[in-house]
Amino acid sequence: MPVQHCHCVSYSLLLQSSLIFHVPAVLGGALCQDPEHPHGCSQGSCYPSTGDLLVGRADRLSATSTCGLRHRQPYCIVSHLQDEKKCFVCDSRRPYDPTSNPNSHRIENVITTFAPHRKKAWWQSENGVEQVSIRLDLEAEFHFTHLIMTFKTFRPAAMLVERSADFGRTWQVYRYFAYDCAASVPFASRGPLRRVDDVICESRYSDIEPSTEGEVIYRVLDPAIHIRDPYGPKIQNLLRVTNLRVNLTKLHTLGDNLLDSRREIKEKYYYAVYEMVLRGNCFCYGHASECAPLAGSPADVEGMVHGRCVCKHNTKGLNCEQCDDFYHELPWRPAEGRRTNACKKCNCNEHSYRCHFDMAVYLATGNTSGGVCDECQHNTMGRNCQLCKPFYYKDPTKDIRDPNVCHGERGAKAWSTRGIRPCRIMYNGTVNQFLDGCNGMFVFLMLLFLQNRCATETGQCRCRSHMVGRQCSQVQTGYFHIMLDHYTYEAEEAELHQGAEVVERMHLTGRPATWTGVGFVRVLEGNVVSFRIDNVPFTMEYDILLRYEPQLPGKWEVKVSVIRPGPILTSSPCGNTIPADDVMSTSLPPASRYVVLAQPVCLEQGVSYTIRVEFTRYGGHEPLQGASILLDSLVLMPRYSSLEMFIAGDPASIARKEIFERYRCVQQARPVIKAPTPEPCAHLLTSMSAVIHQGALPCLCSPQGSLSSECNPVGGQCQCKSHVVGRRCERCFPGTFGFGPAGCRACQCSPEGSLSGFCDNFSGQCPCRPGAFGLRCNHCQPVHWGFPNCRPCQCNGRSEECDPQTGSCLHCRGHTEGDRCQSCVSGYYGNPVLASGGHCRPCPCPEAPGSGRHFAATCHQDSRSGSVICSCLAGYTGPRCDECAPGYYGNPWQARGRCQPCACNNNIDVGDPTSCDRRTGQCLRCLYNSEGDQCQFCQGGYYGDATRRTCRRCSCNFLGTARSECPSRDQCQCERYSGQCRCLPNVQGQNCDHCAPNFWNIASGQGCQPCDCHPQYSLSSACNQFTGQCQCRPGFGGQTCSECQENHWGEPNQQCRVCDCDPRGIEKPQCHRITGHCSCRPGVSGVRCDQCSRGFAGEFPACQPCHKCFGDWDRIVQDLAGRTRALVQRAQQLQQTGVTGAFEGPFRRLQEKLSAAQTIVNARNATASAITHLLQNMDELRQEIADITETLTRLEGFLTATQDKNFNANHALGTLERGARGLNLSLADLSRQLEALMNANVLGAYDSVRQSYAQSREAEHRANTSTLAVPSPVSQSAATRRRTEHLITTRRDAFNRQNAANRRGLTDLSTRVAGLSLHQINEKVCGAPGDVPCANSPCGGAGCRDEDGQRHCGGLNCNGAVATADNALDRARHAEGELRRAVVDVDTLLRQVAEAKARAGEAKQRAQAALENANATKARLERSNKDLRDLIQQIKGFLNLEGADPDSIALVASRVLELSIPASPAQIHHLAEQIKERVSSLANVDAILNQTAGDVRVAGDLLKEARRANARAEGVKNAAQSVKKALDDAKRAQNAAEKAIRDAASDIHHTEDMMQEKTANAEGQLVFAMERVGDLERQVDELKMKRANNILAATRAEETASAARERAGEAEQILDGPLSDQYRTMKELVEHKAQHVLGARQKAERLRDEAKGLLRDAHDKLRRLSALEETYEENERLLQDKAAQLDGLEAKMRSILGDINQQIQIYNTCQ
Repeated sequence: MPVQHCHCVSYSLLLQSSLIFHVPAVLGGALCQDPEHPHGCSQGSCYPSTGDLLVGRADRLSATSTCGLRHRQPYCIVSHLQDEKKCFVCDSRRPYDPTSNPNSHRIENVITTFAPHRKKAWWQSENGVEQVSIRLDLEAEFHFTHLIMTFKTFRPAAMLVERSADFGRTWQVYRYFAYDCAASVPFASRGPLRRVDDVICESRYSDIEPSTEGEVIYRVLDPAIHIRDPYGPKIQNLLRVTNLRVNLTKLHTLGDNLLDSRREIKEKYYYAVYEMVLRGNCFCYGHASECAPLAGSPADVEGMVHGRCVCKHNTKGLNCEQCDDFYHELPWRPAEGRRTNACKKCNCNEHSYRCHFDMAVYLATGNTSGGVCDECQHNTMGRNCQLCKPFYYKDPTKDIRDPNVCHGERGAKAWSTRGIRPCRIMYNGTVNQFLDGCNGMFVFLMLLFLQNRCATETGQCRCRSHMVGRQCSQVQTGYFHIMLDHYTYEAEEAELHQGAEVVERMHLTGRPATWTGVGFVRVLEGNVVSFRIDNVPFTMEYDILLRYEPQLPGKWEVKVSVIRPGPILTSSPCGNTIPADDVMSTSLPPASRYVVLAQPVCLEQGVSYTIRVEFTRYGGHEPLQGASILLDSLVLMPRYSSLEMFIAGDPASIARKEIFERYRCVQQARPVIKAPTPEPCAHLLTSMSAVIHQGALPCLCSPQGSLSSECNPVGGQCQCKSHVVGRRCERCFPGTFGFGPAGCRACQCSPEGSLSGFCDNFSGQCPCRPGAFGLRCNHCQPVHWGFPNCRPCQCNGRSEECDPQTGSCLHCRGHTEGDRCQSCVSGYYGNPVLASGGHCRPCPCPEAPGSGRHFAATCHQDSRSGSVICSCLAGYTGPRCDECAPGYYGNPWQARGRCQPCACNNNIDVGDPTSCDRRTGQCLRCLYNSEGDQCQFCQGGYYGDATRRTCRRCSCNFLGTARSECPSRDQCQCERYSGQCRCLPNVQGQNCDHCAPNFWNIASGQGCQPCDCHPQYSLSSACNQFTGQCQCRPGFGGQTCSECQENHWGEPNQQCRVCDCDPRGIEKPQCHRITGHCSCRPGVSGVRCDQCSRGFAGEFPACQPCHKCFGDWDRIVQDLAGRTRALVQRAQQLQQTGVTGAFEGPFRRLQEKLSAAQTIVNARNATASAITHLLQNMDELRQEIADITETLTRLEGFLTATQDKNFNANHALGTLERGARGLNLSLADLSRQLEALMNANVLGAYDSVRQSYAQSREAEHRANTSTLAVPSPVSQSAATRRRTEHLITTRRDAFNRQNAANRRGLTDLSTRVAGLSLHQINEKVCGAPGDVPCANSPCGGAGCRDEDGQRHCGGLNCNGAVATADNALDRARHAEGELRRAVVDVDTLLRQVAEAKARAGEAKQRAQAALENANATKARLERSNKDLRDLIQQIKGFLNLEGADPDSIALVASRVLELSIPASPAQIHHLAEQIKERVSSLANVDAILNQTAGDVRVAGDLLKEARRANARAEGVKNAAQSVKKALDDAKRAQNAAEKAIRDAASDIHHTEDMMQEKTANAEGQLVFAMERVGDLERQVDELKMKRANNILAATRAEETASAARERAGEAEQILDGPLSDQYRTMKELVEHKAQHVLGARQKAERLRDEAKGLLRDAHDKLRRLSALEETYEENERLLQDKAAQLDGLEAKMRSILGDINQQIQIYNTCQ
């Protein structure tokens, strides 16, 4: 805990005072101060902990480009960055959400959240945009330490980091980053970093690698650079920020964007940032260790760095930038290291608890104390309330902090009771008697009236007014003595004649000004400049000094004339001046900057003069047209040889003169830039100033423009605020404006739009070039664009706004759009161009937009037929889009009806009108092998998902599928979705293409049969599915392993024998497995295949086939042998049965029937049934006999045919024999050819065959690729075909309509061409009948020519189109001239408006000057009243003192009666007349204000509605000025009264400062209100901004009114309070001393009544101001109503826009 010191009053100090008393010892302990509370920053500077400045400030973070903010935006990635998927979609219209909106990439995604899967969220810019800024706007000042950015894509090829410390008004660059610094930022140094604040360009963070998660790191304070003073202002300012901005200026690409400009290329390049960290803390200047949330900021965000410092070290403010109340003993400074620089408590000795810091006091005390106590109590005064007020006396027995330390009259009496008496002064200024306690105390102010000699005891001289020091060589604080060039009169403030003009000049930073004031006056030959001199301080001779700046090498001849108001009295010190002395001539040498006239001029105090400077001639070597010179100022320098102190003749005056001349004191003061004044000159100049001004002059520093009320004692220069100049700091620096408590602000005039860099001192309005507009002339006026070459917006009367850069019209009305509002919006047609007079009408397709039955994207009107042609939306057709297009269905003819796509799963031809039902939407003609009401199923014989168009043919195996499902190989049925075929028994697979396990022989077509492998002799039950062969164990074989093994035969369960076959004659080694018979090869026979077979000859095994004829004959012989054997068998059968043997059966049946018939015939008793049976048998016998007869006949025919066939066979055999011989020959020939081929190049043939095979395979591959691959030529062709069909379908109706329209147009044209008559055309164009010959036609015609060979058409008295056009051209030219004259008139009117504004500004300046004079007068009056009361009180106290001798009383009374008080009736009457004159001057002020208001109303009429608002604001300003003028007159009346008691007054500096400060605040408020009025004039076209500005202006006007009321109240208090007291006091004194001044009292009463009348007038002005305020509030309410209407319209437009967007989404989703 730091040690707390008790600051007690030392007892020894009391012993050293001039008043010695015994003080009780307990006094010291009672006066100790309480110890200060400890805090965490007591050991030195302290700083809050750092954190991420982005946390909790997502709403303050912004980016100029973000993907997907307006609509979904596709983007792609470079292939090697991520997964196989290459393209994605960015949709940032809603904030990021990991589940519902993961594709949002807003800027707030870069803030660190420590959420899982952090890399799923990032910020991303728009594709291909290079100039992108990321900006953080902080709510207060912060310390910024470093930046870390992690990029998702390539890091930028160029970027920079910059900051602002004034909330975005100005920016400074921290660091440049670039891959190629020389190309990107050639003006920046490439390092290395030498100073911590160097701005360099570095490349280490701009390489293209890594392609993702690359970082950019920037530290404000580089750790490699040693910082000597980390707490110095340079480092602190470097860390201090209010705004941070990262500008990404160039993308890294792979170069393909330079060769290919397709959109797909740009979609790969953009900025994307995973995370951004801005480390810093709140900026507290080392006076706080923690920060708290600001009002309106979130307080519960974890990790947020707050912006309001919790101040320590007795400081306060948002950033601890001020000292706390009553802690102004030292200037506020930032804490530095171990130095807290804490604000120190003021020492007011417990007599005040308010103080302020004064820099002048601080400097005067040697930088130890600058606190000045305010409102001292207990009758104390002084900087520390350490002195007693006049006529109050310090009790030496009490401590200075005792509330009763100062006593008045009663205190003096109390002292006398204790043996203590105050001093007594003799009339001659000597002290008669000093008692204890009186030494060094100046008791009475009456010493001021004693003769000029020093005190015999102390040596103190009697000083002039406000001169202090023992020798009166110093000026009192708040006063100064002048320099010799103090009375400087600026040329730019003088009266200019004959074309002289003011030239303002800007001061260059770091270079001293070589001129005074705001600039110069440029004068030409013959020009005259008149200076008004009305402040001559002393009657004496003055040297005239002219300061100038030459422009040419020659001399100028100048004539200077002094114009006096009248003749000079002979009794005057200037009585010897003759008229010739007032006219002087001189020359201005080009090598000098000033000249002093050869002889002085004598001027009198209180007299006004005019010094006329005429530039008669330029004296160059050659006459020069337009020669000019710059005149700076005229200076009146008091001539030292006119002062008694230099010319008295005594040794002291002679010595002073010698010193003054030796040190060239006069020459030191002539140039603008002066050398340091020698000390002897300084002393003499102080004395000169005191003699000339009867003392020191008050500083009168402007409370608004100065830092302190005290000024430099030498010259009186006040300490000015930023951009404030003037000795009193009373005006703005050239190029600045807005004089007020904060100083002045820079004009910032646009160099392109302003005529100069200077602006109006009050409003800040820059002088704009023609066409430029705005306070800084930095944009075009409303309804114009293209700054600085402003041009009117061309919007065809459909809009008053356009883009200020491009001129594109904004907010087009009347359903128009386009850069010039030249076209109709979608859904409307017409020609809205202003020249055409047309409008946009709703498209009747079939009804207007918004009716619910509008189905066209746009429409247009046919120029010939006048009919409206609709461009239907997708899904609609017909002349009025009232029918559904092919592929769509619905009821568009009904209200709210719509056409919808047929729900056919994309399986129909949308160009086919019969593809679906247009009413119900039922699908009628399904494509792609689909079927169903919605084409949702695959057709029979196909399977798959029809909704995805994947129906494929069933690929069932014909051999394995049931015949009911697969009647042929090309007509198989399968399951509709899976494609499963219905298989035969023991067949498996989706396509039924293989057998079940342990089955084989799918080729049977009946299903698969079992393998039947032997259970003991086979290895498994499975077999080959094609051959059925089982896997046998050793020793066994056969298909089922139930036989002997290979090359064996027999029964496996009994005995197996080896096949005994001759290997030379067998075909295969395996013999028959049961019989053992060998399988012989052709030409071999025998049991063992060991002999040649029939038809072969030779020795086995060389069996050769017999000749081919053997084969033929052998077959014939074998055939004959076979037939012979058949004949033999037949013969043997005939031999056994006979010839009839073949008919034995039929004959036997006949015999039996005949026998039965014979029996019936022979029977005697035959019955009817027997007879019937007999008849039936007879019929059967007849039938059978007929059949046999027929058979015999047929056999006979067959025999005949057989004989014929035998003959034909014999013939065929002969033919066959001949053919066989031919074949033998051919065979022999082929054998020879084969042998030749075998002996030829077999490899070549093989290569040829193999190449052909490869070509065949390649052709097969291409064929498969062209049909199966995606994409493929076939698929592309199909897509092209579909697009073509779609285009044909969608444009068929339009083409048909256009074709029909064209045909109609051609028909109409042919009709019109047929009906054309050249005669009528000649008459209409040229004005004469067309059938008149050219020679007889005065107006000519088609094909007519005049004498010169020129075409002749029209003329005088001709009424044709040519004559009409000529007349129109003449009228147009005449109108053009009129327009030019009108433009000139408009320019003249604008100049008049500008002059009116200038006059208004001048009136306002004069009013403000008058207000300042009134305030000064008021302050002097108050000081005079107070001093008078003090004087009277002192006199009363003196007269009531015990022991006052009669001589002293008589002396005081005589001196009081000698005071020049206007007590006579004549004097008071004169004062009353002066007051009336001042009151009558109010009429002139009102006239000026009325003229100004009239000028403003003229300007308002020109600017219509926009300027009417300005006129109302000007009315408020005029009313305020009227009130101010009334107060000015009241103050002038008080000034007249003040003159009556001026000789007895003394200034009270503290009261003057307070009044000036209040007045300055009121003026500042009025100036601010005027600035807001100017803002209203410039921004009236923006209604919402105007509303806000009007509210602010109303608030300021109300504050101004309040200030005016306060001033009026103060005036009333002054009149009713101090003035009444003064009146009563003077009345008592006069009645006591003399009764003859009764009339004077009555005059004073009338004077008070008149002052009260003035006060009543002021109250009337206030009431008028209140009425104006009510009017202003009513206008404000009207503006609010208009704003509400605009808000409603805006909401309605948003609703309409939402509906449009919804429709767009609906149409976008239609396929």
